[in-house]
Amino acid sequence: MTNTVLWKKIKEWLISSDLIEPNIYEDYIKNASLESLSPNNVAIVVSSDLSKYYLENLDSDIDIKSKICELLEKDVMLTFLTKEEYKKEEKYLKVIKKNKIINGGEFSFENFVSGVSNMNAYNASKAIINNLGTKWNPLFIHGDSGLGKTHLLKAILNELSKDSNDINIKYYTSADFRKEILDSLQDGFKEIESTKEKFANLDVILIDDIQFLANSGKTNEIFFNLFNSCVENNKQIVITSDKAPEYLNGFDKRLVSRFNQGLNVKIDTPDIVTATAIVDYKSRVANLLFTEEVKKYIASYYGSDVRKIEGVINKIEFAIIQDKEKVGKTIDLEDINLFLEDYSFAPGGDITIQKIKNVVAQNYGVTAKALDSKVRLQAVVRARHVAMYLTGEILKKNYTEIGVSFGGKDHTTVMHAFKKINESLESDKIFKKTLNKIKKEIVS
Repeated sequence: MTNTVLWKKIKEWLISSDLIEPNIYEDYIKNASLESLSPNNVAIVVSSDLSKYYLENLDSDIDIKSKICELLEKDVMLTFLTKEEYKKEEKYLKVIKKNKIINGGEFSFENFVSGVSNMNAYNASKAIINNLGTKWNPLFIHGDSGLGKTHLLKAILNELSKDSNDINIKYYTSADFRKEILDSLQDGFKEIESTKEKFANLDVILIDDIQFLANSGKTNEIFFNLFNSCVENNKQIVITSDKAPEYLNGFDKRLVSRFNQGLNVKIDTPDIVTATAIVDYKSRVANLLFTEEVKKYIASYYGSDVRKIEGVINKIEFAIIQDKEKVGKTIDLEDINLFLEDYSFAPGGDITIQKIKNVVAQNYGVTAKALDSKVRLQAVVRARHVAMYLTGEILKKNYTEIGVSFGGKDHTTVMHAFKKINESLESDKIFKKTLNKIKKEIVS
């Protein structure tokens, strides 16, 4: 069924069933359209924010989504967009279609999800494309593993390879670089000179995870000389590391100083908004239907590492393949808890939100599942408050992230929990001892 036919049927249904007034139909629905965002995601596109607001409220009363699902004979997600929003969405979807990256396709700037946590690194990487070897040389990108440093390096590689065939560019892992230097050392003076000449002919050198070259002796010495020669001859160097130059051990101080002379940018752990955008993007690429609650849950639980998000997406994909009834269906929190019950890693080493829930629940004689529920029994409420509080204290989650991880609770509910726990800590010495005991169990 085409979108035009489907939308015609929806409009006929709205009119014939007397669900809306004629003037409402004329003002808000008649000139709207229905568009596909993906095989399982459709949008009703309207002319203004007012129309969008009205239809969103109308849908909550008469459930247009259910009628669409009935006519299509499958579960779909329904979104309401203005024409301007739809144009942006179209561009976004073209990028997704072009770049199937979850299982290792091309890395590009278009499929790098940027946000507050990585914007400086993203902008710097794009900026050097048109300023090779001049203003920002070397470009030194640092941050924890799994935050997108390699993606940016390969985006630079692909962008320059695509647009400029006359640019000589080489991407190295630290292991590749060390091997090339060591091989030349073993083969004698002529091979060393040949390696130096090869580097001299490169216009751009990209080295990933430079920290693994620490304490490499002769390799570092040769690297220092090559580095100096490249910078002096305006050869662009881009380096990634898990830490800032001043915290790199095992490198000549002169080399560390050189690392700092260009542009030094950091990638931070994604904030909840960026992490949710990453989950949204990667779920679309995988053609998975997630509720907004699920996207925020995955972002909150696994958003500290993009590779973890990819791993979660892959695991969910596999689980759906095993459960044919879930194919094409919207995945909710109940499904996620089932799919990921043995996949509970999160920031803080082995300490996870699930571990905190389990330990707290055991101490209070309730189930961990009850902490995510709306049950108001005194023991459950107290345990829920404690678990929320310890999640914030140990894993440094904010109120919104904690709420999402506890059955989609509102951030004000979490604030109330913190207030109650802090009041008890000030007035109840026995409770304070109990809380410390539980905390020790969690971190041990």
